[in-house]
Amino acid sequence: MKKKLIGMMLCAAMAASLLAGCGSSGSSGSDTAGQTEDSAGQEDKEDAQEQTKDTGDAGDEESGSDSLVIPVSATVTNLNPLLESMAEGAMQLSPYADELYYVDQDETRYYLAESCEVSEDGLTYTLKLKDNLKWHDGEAITADDVIFTADCNVNTDNGAGYTNTVFIGEEQVKYEKVDDLTVNFTIPQPSASYMAVLGHLQLIPAHAFDGNTDIASAEANLTDIGSGPYQLSEFRDGEALVLEKFEDYYGDAPQIDSVVFQVISDPSAQEVAFKNGEINFLPAASDATAKEFKSAKGAELHQLGEGRVKYLAWNKFCDTWKDKDAVKAVFAALNQEEIVAGAYGASMGILANTIFSNQNLFYDDSIKGYEQDVDAAKELAEKSGLAGKTIKLHYNTDRTYMEETALMIQQQLKEINVNVELEGIDANGFFDVVFTDQADYELYLNEYAAIGDPDSVVAGMYDGTWGINVDTSQEILDLFQKGRETTDMDERGVIYTELQQKAVDEYLVYPIAYPNYCFVTSDSLQGAEHYTTTPVFEDYTKLSFK
Repeated sequence: MKKKLIGMMLCAAMAASLLAGCGSSGSSGSDTAGQTEDSAGQEDKEDAQEQTKDTGDAGDEESGSDSLVIPVSATVTNLNPLLESMAEGAMQLSPYADELYYVDQDETRYYLAESCEVSEDGLTYTLKLKDNLKWHDGEAITADDVIFTADCNVNTDNGAGYTNTVFIGEEQVKYEKVDDLTVNFTIPQPSASYMAVLGHLQLIPAHAFDGNTDIASAEANLTDIGSGPYQLSEFRDGEALVLEKFEDYYGDAPQIDSVVFQVISDPSAQEVAFKNGEINFLPAASDATAKEFKSAKGAELHQLGEGRVKYLAWNKFCDTWKDKDAVKAVFAALNQEEIVAGAYGASMGILANTIFSNQNLFYDDSIKGYEQDVDAAKELAEKSGLAGKTIKLHYNTDRTYMEETALMIQQQLKEINVNVELEGIDANGFFDVVFTDQADYELYLNEYAAIGDPDSVVAGMYDGTWGINVDTSQEILDLFQKGRETTDMDERGVIYTELQQKAVDEYLVYPIAYPNYCFVTSDSLQGAEHYTTTPVFEDYTKLSFK
């Protein structure tokens, strides 16, 4: 039960921020599991091969200015937001099901919630819904739906994606209805990140499920149970999800009539469809694509920070690193600028300087990262006995830029007489190797979501929640705990700045890049960067066509 619960909480804690990986985290630009190129995708590919590659007037012939058409590799499996926590599925349900609120770096934006107030002891969160909220079927959204949604997450057999709203560690959060619009959540121990975690919760209607919390295979999952600005128009499994604006939406009225998620699985077919005006949104899966459309007539390139950290880690269980100078030798040998420029290009990533992403609430851009010093690296390699050795580096073959990064690290370490044997492992087996106590490899490349509050995911990467082979000092662990228990934002900022600097000083890992999520739209679309959160778009009512 413990292993199962922690696995679910990993999925939940990373849900909102893993969503950010929909642009460049997977080999095909998506984290969606089980992607296979179906017959429709093959036809798309064949069509693309027959089409001209001339950019021309990209998006000028878009299929009706009243529709935003976004290509996806696969449709959602159901319409229940609790059960669609992976990147592409959650993106498709974003205009269909609203969050309670969103805690950003500078403000909190409220959607279904009117407010969320925290008690002085930091344990009770009083959530108040806005009045006159409606489900897409016209029924009122009330505190009963909040309680029902929480109950569904407590029932871990559902595999719901928000168990971190009802469990802190393995202790259950208590919640109770105060009135028709108000619910109190009482957490078992102080957790400053809970405010942000609770905000991501998407509700489902109790009446649609007849109050039955066994929702995993319920028929209601394929009906319109949404609360967002767009309601279900048509769902063609494997082909398209078509949403139309919801006239009784509580917030600003949607300005675009419909949002269509069209299955076009092949990236080259997506590009052709965009050039032909069949779609007006295009994920830029490579630096080459971003460069092509940056200056294309009728197109506009957008670059947003994904909120992820790509990094190189050393395995503390491997005897190669008994002398810490060996680690320092590797870090001093690497040319980070060369790696990012060569593997990511100008558009798809920027240099990382800390274990927090540049989209984290407490990211400090003043922290100085590692600098290359080949002479010092050679001296440290000789002194520690690393020179002349052959070491093994694992990387995830299903993550973008990993292989390219591994090859560049291999080349750069040759300069200090260290041979690197590369071994790529697919996502299914990667974490069974690198998140264990195996000692038969030295290095690995990985990435994690680090958007929002550092206690949501970042802490788990270093405190042993998910991986146990990072040599995190007790001092850093204490800083994570202190930041978790402190509710004053300014105080937390001081704590997390100290933590980020301490991670650099202790050679915890080598942060390499903060990847960008790049996408192209027709230049007639306005509001694409109203909120620079990923996945796009946080608020579809801000979008319009000029």
